[in-house]
Amino acid sequence: MIKFLITLLLLLALFIFFKKSKFFVNKDGINTINSSNYDEIKKEYLIECKLNNEIIDRSIRDSERQCYYKCDEDDIIRVDTSIEYVCQPFILEKR
Repeated sequence: MIKFLITLLLLLALFIFFKKSKFFVNKDGINTINSSNYDEIKKEYLIECKLNNEIIDRSIRDSERQCYYKCDEDDIIRVDTSIEYVCQPFILEKR
């Protein structure tokens, strides 16, 4: 009898654990998203930024080569690299 109660208690604890960990889906078969979690979930996409300008300045040791990429009309990204690395013709930026 005691083994049966311990087993039943253990199964109940496992059921509660899986229920809280969103292991089960709702009746429609679709997981719902809370409104508080919806704000945290944002879609990210990549945009292509083309090389606009390249400046080589040997006086600055850490960032001798500066690559400027134009992503949009008002959006310019600067990438600092060492002189050994050439500027790529385009980069992909996460937005």
